[in-house]
Order: sequence, then C-alpha cells, then structure tokens
Amino acid sequence: MQASIANIFLFKDTGEFRKLEFDEGLNIISGDSKTGKSAIVEIIDYCLFASRSTIPKGIITDWTDIYCIIFKFRKKYLILGRRKNCNQMYFGVEISSEFLIDFSIEYFSDMKLTDLDESKREFEKHIGISVLDTRIDEEEDKRKSGGKVTMRSFVPFLFQHQNLIANKHSLFYRFDDFYKRRKTIDDYPILMGWGNAEFFDLQRNLESKQKELNQKKKLDEKLKISNGQLREDLYGIVSFYYTSIGKELSDDITLSDLKKLVKDLPNANINSFGDQNLNEELKKVDNLIFKKKKELEIVLDLLSTIKSNNDISINYSQNINRLKSLASIETNVSEVHCPLCNQEVAAINDKISLIKESNEILEDEFEKIGTYVNDTSFQNSSLRKERDFLKKELKELNVKAGNLNKQVLSEYNTRYEYERYFLLKGRTEANAQNLIDRNKILSNGLNDYSELEIEIEDLKNKLAGFNLKVEIERAQIKLGEKMSAICELLDFEEEFKPGKILFDLEKFSLKYNLKNKENILLSEMGSGSNWLAIHLSAFLGFLYLHSITPTSKIPSILVLDQPSQVYFPKIYKQLDEEGESKEKKEKKVDDNIIQVKNIFKVISDEIANIDKECGYKPQVIVLEHADEDEFSQFIKYRWSKTGDKLI
Repeated sequence: MQASIANIFLFKDTGEFRKLEFDEGLNIISGDSKTGKSAIVEIIDYCLFASRSTIPKGIITDWTDIYCIIFKFRKKYLILGRRKNCNQMYFGVEISSEFLIDFSIEYFSDMKLTDLDESKREFEKHIGISVLDTRIDEEEDKRKSGGKVTMRSFVPFLFQHQNLIANKHSLFYRFDDFYKRRKTIDDYPILMGWGNAEFFDLQRNLESKQKELNQKKKLDEKLKISNGQLREDLYGIVSFYYTSIGKELSDDITLSDLKKLVKDLPNANINSFGDQNLNEELKKVDNLIFKKKKELEIVLDLLSTIKSNNDISINYSQNINRLKSLASIETNVSEVHCPLCNQEVAAINDKISLIKESNEILEDEFEKIGTYVNDTSFQNSSLRKERDFLKKELKELNVKAGNLNKQVLSEYNTRYEYERYFLLKGRTEANAQNLIDRNKILSNGLNDYSELEIEIEDLKNKLAGFNLKVEIERAQIKLGEKMSAICELLDFEEEFKPGKILFDLEKFSLKYNLKNKENILLSEMGSGSNWLAIHLSAFLGFLYLHSITPTSKIPSILVLDQPSQVYFPKIYKQLDEEGESKEKKEKKVDDNIIQVKNIFKVISDEIANIDKECGYKPQVIVLEHADEDEFSQFIKYRWSKTGDKLI
C-alpha cells in the first residue's frame, strides 16, 4: 500500500517544537549515539496506537508534551497526535498539505481527545481495514483466535529495532508475545486483501450450519434411547388432555407415573367439559404468532436495508472507478496545426489546455475521495441468527395452533359432551401408547436434513470463489524468490551458497534451504553478517510484496535501526589492535566499510526496482552511525552529541 510518514513533530507544552521531514524512498538519519536516533522508532510506534510507550525515559520524555506523526496515504494526510503517558489520541484528516505551512501545537487546541481504540478504528477505516471478526467458529475466544482485524498486526513489518536487526533468535518485533504473534499471522491474509468480512462471515455461517447438522444427526441417535425425551412427549399429550377437561397436571410427574396415568386417565364431569380452555389457549397462541411475525418483519427489513446499503457502497465504488477511467484522456496532443498551411490553431490549442487542466483537477478530486470502509458482517450474522430463531418459533407455534384448531373444531362438531370426552380420552390414550413404543415413533419422525444440506452446499460454493489458499501460495513463491535474490547481494557466507530462503506465510517460519538438501533455521547459523543478511532480505522482501500487491493494506514503510552495527564494532577494534601491519589493518577496515556501503546500495537499488514495477517508491528510514559520501543525497539529518540532535 502506497503510504509514508511525511513528518514527525515533538511539541513542548510552551509551543516549542521539533520537526522531522521525510520523503518517499531512502531517508537516512546519521549521527552519534545518544542523539535520539533510536527513539524515532519508539515515537512512531507510540503514535501508531501502541498500548504503552517504550520511548526512552529521559530528556526526550521530559521535554515533550505531545508526540505527532503525519501519515500520508495517497492524497490524504492523517494526523496522529498523542500526549505522553496518555491512552487517548488526537486524530485529524486533511486533503491538502497546506495545513503543514503553519502547523503548531495550536492545531490540537480545538480537537477532542478520543479513546485509543476509537481513534484506531477511524484510522483503519481510512486506510481500508474493516473486518470485525476473523474467527471461523463464533464460539472461539476472540483473544485466542481471530477477532477484529487490527492495524497493529502490520506493525511488525514496519520496524527492525537495533537489538533485532541482527538477532539470531527472533525475526519480528512483538513476536515474543504469543497472542500478538498469532494475531499477526491470522490477520495477514486480510491485511493483504485476500480475504474480507464476507469471507469470514461465510466461514462462520458454514461452521454453524455444519455443527447444526451434526447435532441433529447425533440427537436423532440419542433420542432413540432417551427416557427424558419420551417423558417430555408423553407429558405434552397428557397435559393437553388435562387442560381440555379443566384439570392441571403436575410439572414434576415422573415417566413411570405418566405411564401408569396413561392406562387410567381421569374422567371428566359434565361441567368440566367445554371449549373455553381450548379457545383461551388458542387465542394466546394466535397473539404470540402475530407478535413473532412482526418481529420477523423487522429483522427481514433490517437485513434488506443492510444488503441495499452494501450494494449502494459497491455500486458507488464501481461508479467512481468508471468515472476515473472516463476522465482519463490522452495527454500526447499539446498543439494542433492546420493540415494545409501548418500554422498553429490558437483557439483549439487553448481549448486543449483548458480540457487538460480541468481533467487534472477532476482526477485530483477523485483521489481526495479516498477509501472509507465499514464492516457489517457482525450485524448480518446476528440478524440471520435472530431470523432463523424466529422462523423456528413460528413453525412450532403454527403447529400448536393447528392442533388446537383441530381440537376446537372437533369439539364443536361433536354433539354431546360425553361423546367429546370419550373421543378425546381415546385419542390421548392411543397417542400416549404409540409414544411408549418410542423407537418406532422416532424412526418415522427423524429430522429432515435436506434443507440444511442444501444451505451448506451453497455456502461451500460461495467460499470457493475466495482463492485464499492459491493467493497465499503465489505470494509465498514471490516472497521466497525476492528474499533469496536480495540475500545473494549481501554479505552471506559462501559455505551456505547456493541456497534459497523459504518463508511459510501460514506459520510465519523462515528456513534456509541449502543446495536443495537441508533446511537450516536462522538460529542454526553462525556469524552476525549472516543474521543481518537474512533480516534485511526478509524485510526488503516483505516491503516488495506489500508494494506490488494492489489490495494490500500494509504501508510500504520500513524503519531500520543501525543495520551496520555488525561491522562497525569490528572496525573500531581493528584500529586499536597492535601487532598487525598497517596495510593488513587497513584492508580489514576497508572490507567492512565496503560491506556497509553495500547495505545502502542494496536498499537503494531495491527501492528503485519497486518504483519501476509499481510506479512509486516505498519509504525506508535508516537510523545509522555510518555517514558515507556516496549516499549523502539520502541523508536527511546529521546529528552529533555537541551539535544538532533530536532534543
């Protein structure tokens, strides 16, 4: 995703401020230790909604009241401001860089502080991240699996800290926390745009339907030997008879007593019979059916509204893209000449210039519209559950109402009270006796799975349209090839060549395949130069993948803190060593300086390669001790203990 950090601001409560400006491409801040270079990583992380500050305590935290980064996304500027030791944020959006001309602490004076999570959600919507739930099973713990997709999951791809960039035991920032590591892995396909809210909604729906099908099948088997179910069914039949004759059946009656009662049902007095009880019961059921139908109508209207809104959103996006393509005109015609005399036709040329200018303004306006998405899958899922539950309730109520209607009609048509009594009693005894032979009844009344199986098949067909597995496999191949190609250019030991880097995007594990025979882990390699080469290859590889993937929501930003540290301690040591010839010492020093220069060359060349393929430069910020003349064009700031520094 094309994005960059345009500025970093540190504001003192008096209004005094420090300002850093960055461009696309390579940006180097060089200088001595203890000048604030490494704090840059922590300041960016803090402003990107970190749960706590890891900015080094001391002069920086004492001086600064508000930390701020200006995040540039296409033609939008997202202003992220955060006071020190605060879990609230200032969040602003600008569509022009003019606000930066007089940008000061006063910008925040009229802004309302919002909770960290609320600001983060707004930021995510502006960059196109809006998936509320990635769980496949809705009963899973959101912390352990899935949950809302968060932009914090792409932070490990942005930073290589000083103590991480040549670490043999760890590759990613924050991966020492199991849950954060798991969250990054789970969110990665969505952040890359390979899956969306609909995909996970379909997955959860499929899982729910499959569980429902399995439960129904298990229940049928269980019911064949379930005395509890038999007791409930018998109780329903006998209690209906009791209601009809104006008596009440105890809720606590046992199955054994019910069986005895079926053989000796009580007789009714002539005054106990009548339609009153049945009519009252039927009225209650009819009222309940009416109420449930109203509730179902509301739920169906809401589902229809959400679908309509989603369709409008999709059509709007498609119309914008269509208008963009219609607005694009050929720009190779700048002047028109008369075909006879070859003189310039001024009137037509003026119109061409005017059309070009209007077209540029129109395209600029389209860019400013930007991206803003919202996830409705959670509401959809909840409403579908409510709809299904209401349909089930209505079905049961309609069956009950039908039985009552039949009974009322039967009572009405039976001429004499005792005839009605004998008919009802005989029916009750017969039905109860049939239930006692429950295996026979259950075998004739098994669940019908056909409708559920059709729904499951339909969901599977819809999910087949998301080629998630294929996308991951393709990306894995590209990533491995790019990492391996970059590693070939770095200081990697010859004994490990030829080989290739293999990165598993489903497990986030890295291996080095040596001569197609043996897979070596990073922790099994020796030498700091090898560890550094793997780290740089991996993260430049990810930078490439995130840049060339059009659907990616991961910013094309990489911050490297002192990649040359593997070599410079050697240089200082060799300069102080005694007993070696001057020529030999100088050769060792020169070799290490060559490798440091090569690091910057590889980074610069890879940025150029991405620019050639994507049409824009990803942003790489390097915080370094080294200050080589060859890369002076990329050096933004030179800091020293006695001169300029962060604070």
